[in-house]
Amino acid sequence: MALRTASLDKSGLSEEVLYWLRNPPHQPRAITPVERVGICMYLARGDASEANYADNRAAFLELHPDDPIPSYEAVKNLVAELTDVSAIRTEMCDDTCVAFTGPFANCLECPRCKKPRYDPVEFERGRQIPRRTFLTFPLGPQLQAMWASPENAQLMGHRRRETDRILVELAAMDGDVSIVDHIYYGNGYTSWAATSMMTPQEKAQKDIQPDDMVVLFSIDGAQLYASKSSDCWFYIWKRYVLPGAVIGGPNKPKNIDSFLFPGLYHVTALQRDSFPIWNAAENRLILSNVYLYLVTADSPAMAYLNGLVGHNGKHGCRIYCPQKSRHKPGLPNYYPALGRYFPDDSGSSDYSIALRMSAKARYDIALAAMRAARTKRDYVRERLQTGIAKSSIFSGLPERHFLGVPGAFVLDLMHLISLNLTDLIVSLLRGTLSCDSTDDKATWDFAIFAAKTPWKKHGKLVASCGRYLPGSFDRIPRDSAEKISSGYKAWEFLLYVYGLLPGLLRAVQHEKYYQHFCLLVVGVCILLQHHQRLDLLPRAHQSIVQYLVEYEELYYCRRADRLHFVRPSLHTLGHVVSEVLRIGPGSLHSQWTLENFIGNITREIKQHVTPYANVSERAFRRCQVNALKAIIPAFADPDAGLPQGAVDLGDGYALLRARDHTEHGVTAAEEAAIFSFLREHFNFADNTWIPVVCRWARLALPTGQVARSGWKEVAQEARGKQPHRSRMVKLAGDRFTEVQYFFAFQRPGGIRGNDLVGLAMVMPFSAPDRDLLAYSNKALLVCFHQGDQAREVVFAKGISSVVAMVPLPMTALEAQAAAQDPATRARYVSRFFVVEKPGLDTVRLAGRVEDPSSNADGFQFD
Repeated sequence: MALRTASLDKSGLSEEVLYWLRNPPHQPRAITPVERVGICMYLARGDASEANYADNRAAFLELHPDDPIPSYEAVKNLVAELTDVSAIRTEMCDDTCVAFTGPFANCLECPRCKKPRYDPVEFERGRQIPRRTFLTFPLGPQLQAMWASPENAQLMGHRRRETDRILVELAAMDGDVSIVDHIYYGNGYTSWAATSMMTPQEKAQKDIQPDDMVVLFSIDGAQLYASKSSDCWFYIWKRYVLPGAVIGGPNKPKNIDSFLFPGLYHVTALQRDSFPIWNAAENRLILSNVYLYLVTADSPAMAYLNGLVGHNGKHGCRIYCPQKSRHKPGLPNYYPALGRYFPDDSGSSDYSIALRMSAKARYDIALAAMRAARTKRDYVRERLQTGIAKSSIFSGLPERHFLGVPGAFVLDLMHLISLNLTDLIVSLLRGTLSCDSTDDKATWDFAIFAAKTPWKKHGKLVASCGRYLPGSFDRIPRDSAEKISSGYKAWEFLLYVYGLLPGLLRAVQHEKYYQHFCLLVVGVCILLQHHQRLDLLPRAHQSIVQYLVEYEELYYCRRADRLHFVRPSLHTLGHVVSEVLRIGPGSLHSQWTLENFIGNITREIKQHVTPYANVSERAFRRCQVNALKAIIPAFADPDAGLPQGAVDLGDGYALLRARDHTEHGVTAAEEAAIFSFLREHFNFADNTWIPVVCRWARLALPTGQVARSGWKEVAQEARGKQPHRSRMVKLAGDRFTEVQYFFAFQRPGGIRGNDLVGLAMVMPFSAPDRDLLAYSNKALLVCFHQGDQAREVVFAKGISSVVAMVPLPMTALEAQAAAQDPATRARYVSRFFVVEKPGLDTVRLAGRVEDPSSNADGFQFD
């Protein structure tokens, strides 16, 4: 109720901040030269300490004593003045139980743990000194800053431009588009959004107007230290990454709504009346509304936000689909099995999987029933029947500016695919799922790594694959037997399960389990992409449905004592494709962005005695610095561009050093490949010409990866080093090659320096083995190395990505045949399976790209 009467005057902002929020300046105030120097020093190292600034200032003043470089505190105040970005400090329980907001605003002690709100000694003296506080960073001033320079305001207009383009495209194609690569394609957005081309009458029928802003809310907890309990919660607003609040630990919040209240109160106050923004790109004042589109969190945190009972409840679906979970006898938990178990499941029938959609009307009816409960007994009964534990605090937002409950509370691909499902797969392989007394692990023929010896052998095999995975794959999976229980990261799980296991399990896993696992791999690899091809979505859904149905047949077997094998993550997986159609690709609103922010901000902690206060101050500094760079782009980090000596080929491609000092001759095989290429593409027929090349070692790709070459990598390997191989690349049409070197060719008739064509000398692999492709349900691409003399020339711009080519382990029968026949052995040894970086274009959106100037492999840059 308090949110529905929210007012900016009561949101905790100072009079000065409120004034500028209502009267945004048309340009930033002038900065003196010495102030500019101070700000540059303040920004020079994002994680630098106050002492570091003081040392630099002292050194500068020693050289220029007459220049009054401002102190650290003065620069902080100057940045706050320039940005008008402030923080709301709110009192909280010393044990992180509740924040003293809303119904707890007047409490003198925590209603949970009964600890006093204020310092008891000071309270006796008549002074109210809170024992703990936390910071909320209001969204309004941060959004205004994003529009305050012409450059950034142009970027902020992206939503309006994309909405215009997409709605025109959808109308022209009658909704039949081929690629979905933005949340703006989802029907959850298009039905609310107005375009610039609409008439005033048409716009009035839409909730989201052209000058409005659409944001996403994302929250998660993190341990600041691995060695001790140090739970800390963060939330951000995703329109760029705008910090929302930091909730210090070391305990989890007992009432998360009370901590969200200050930030949501401020947003609701903005939504009640359009707030003014100076659009510097168009030199006009706009009245904008903030539209909260989606809310994201992992499963435990989502139960706090949406008010549902959570994944272990009878209605455990996080998007509130009608399927009921099944109760396991003797336990309080429910599990979302499709098939009923025998001999008794209280008469429940089987469920089928369709393209499920959430139903707001059903939720509203259930919520009304829950609210009508007048006794605790009635409440417990309605909670079980409806799956609703409480009203969501987000229900207090104005309906026209929020997608609503439960529609706004979406799935999170990061936790689902990278952590929840991978944990299930590993648990099955190792046989670590709990085994009831009526079951027998000796019958678990799927648990091929239950014993220590095969598990350790597999772990060493995983570790040995690391050298074949490019450095651009980020975290390379380590020995799973040694590390998977002590620090395996989400990205390692992703590469291990969906990248390596399709090749490593084939030789050791029974056919029925292996082929079933491959169904999951096919569906997941499609869903991880940012650019979702609609023609592939039916294939992804079919693979997932088949996987879910067969999973219950293979593992659950309609046994009550195995009901816990059917984890909630399996049910959630069945919703992913339909959610793509409703709100766009899941990769665009997953928790990767928040996880990246948490990792960055926690690395800046300097005061480990007071880590929660320090990380809050670092987040507050991030808010102000981001705003400052948006208002005055001259302070923004310059575009690094290409390193010295690089040759820009256009379209995101560039030749990178090392490079030959002089031109060199080529081998007979390479000469033949060059002539064949020139005849095909340039009608080149001068047989007297002798080809010479100036080799380049690396190529920057639009994906953010850097392809390397055998010219340098093979030399490294010959010296006993093991660089992560980055010379295997993918071409159009699922063709894979090994790059020997890159070189440039002057297009015939071109002016020297112009019409320069980037080429690559490659050793092509064979086409993927059709039998193994069919055997693996198209999850495993296996290619044969065609020998050291195979050569081909391809356009450098024809390279789409860097991949891994990992030796394919032999099955027992293959090993036996190889031991008896050298020719068979040579053929099997030349087999490599392809590992592509999962969600490559999505990772690029998160900023995970290779530095083209990096010399990580120790090459000599000539």
